[in-house]
Amino acid sequence: MSEILGTHSQLSAHLWEGFTGSKYRPSMAEIEQLLSRCSAFIFLGMERFMGNITPAKLAALNLSDCNLALLFDLVQNSKSVARQSDLDKDKSPGQRALEGPLETALILSLGGVGSIALNQWHSSFQLNTQHMASVLEGLLKDKLTSGQAVHSLRKGQNPSPRSAKEKVTPNVNDHVPHIDAQTPLLTPAAYNCVLYGLPNLIVP
Repeated sequence: MSEILGTHSQLSAHLWEGFTGSKYRPSMAEIEQLLSRCSAFIFLGMERFMGNITPAKLAALNLSDCNLALLFDLVQNSKSVARQSDLDKDKSPGQRALEGPLETALILSLGGVGSIALNQWHSSFQLNTQHMASVLEGLLKDKLTSGQAVHSLRKGQNPSPRSAKEKVTPNVNDHVPHIDAQTPLLTPAAYNCVLYGLPNLIVP
């Protein structure tokens, strides 16, 4: 995050505030304050974003000033799994269901957030960081809309061990199209981040 802030320092990055690093874990009250007064919110962290703020608390917030929420969550390691399991043991199935990706997007939208981008399944910290950097570069540097910035993840920018491009002429023997190593072959990770809400939001 510090590197990304440095990259975009000329774009009013001094107005950004929040918490970085693993030594300090912000409280629920601090996250509520950030969400309530920000114009855009970014989360890059372990497990579910809703593990940091309960759905009931989030649903009660007025988030009409927050135009964009980028949630790069669902990273796992042994410590995070143990911690999340400990938190989940006292929750009902209904409470846990409200912490899913679709439910998170619905609650944020209900609070007034215009565009919400978040993962649909677990990811690695490296991929989350790459995707966050790519989306922010599209929004802040290239002036893409929110939809275009997230869709850029599906255009082959993510690293892939293979690359392929189908030719028009099929193989006459097995009817399998020829493969030409020009266009990167997308992995499922390229489709992990999904945008809910307005696809035409532009960051000034």
